Amino acid sequence: MKARIQQQQVEYNVEGESQPAEDRVLLASDVDLTAGQPWSAAGYTVAPFLTPAETAALRAGLAEKVREVLRKVGHPVPANWPVEQYHTLIGDNQERHLAVVNFTKEYALEELPVPVARVEQRVSALCGQAVRALNPHNGQRAFHLRLARPGRTDNNPLHRDAWLDRLRDGLNLYFPVAGSTEHSSLTLVPGSHRWPESRTERTAGGAVYNGARYSVPALKASAEPLELVRPNPSADEVLLFSPYLLHGGALNLNADATRISLEMRFWAE
Repeated sequence: MKARIQQQQVEYNVEGESQPAEDRVLLASDVDLTAGQPWSAAGYTVAPFLTPAETAALRAGLAEKVREVLRKVGHPVPANWPVEQYHTLIGDNQERHLAVVNFTKEYALEELPVPVARVEQRVSALCGQAVRALNPHNGQRAFHLRLARPGRTDNNPLHRDAWLDRLRDGLNLYFPVAGSTEHSSLTLVPGSHRWPESRTERTAGGAVYNGARYSVPALKASAEPLELVRPNPSADEVLLFSPYLLHGGALNLNADATRISLEMRFWAE
């Protein structure tokens, strides 16, 4: 499949049984938390986040969580060790990396370094309605840390979160913790949240992406070349985006920095 990220051609190979295409727009019958906002057509926005003190506390606290996990898996790093150097400790050892991911893939919201209510308040302001980090489909209240080493396939393939029923009707948050640059931040296809399913081809279940197996359904083919962008929020900004957007496939092209990001999801109260 042909795709470009910031005008640069990328290789994108996905294997898996195809899902029969439907000529319908998922978001047409679901809750659209971008509706009525200036950024609704694109499906995402990059905006100032919390106060400078809150943002600094959030980033520092999340970085320390990465250090705590590294200590648990046998790497006693000191306080203030730069977490963007994660790859220098883990290298290509996938077993050790997955041991770390087993801890970072889900945290209770009570462990967030700033009050969850402040984050919910800010996200509510940005989408123009009250939202909470509470999944109405399964009652989950959690946040995630994603670690993407440079040059490795640590990222999910291109997909819509809304291909999983439990992730429909919401809004996604991406906050840069470390190593998030114009070469590594999350990629997405602007406006694709309003594409009919028949415009692309997806796998029916999981997928094999560049040789690695994933449980999430993945984009398999597109009749047209895909143009992906990296919104790349700065240190005091946050990226909000519709889970109906095609996103992922965000290879970390940094020369020597692991990308670490906070991911949260929100639904209408």
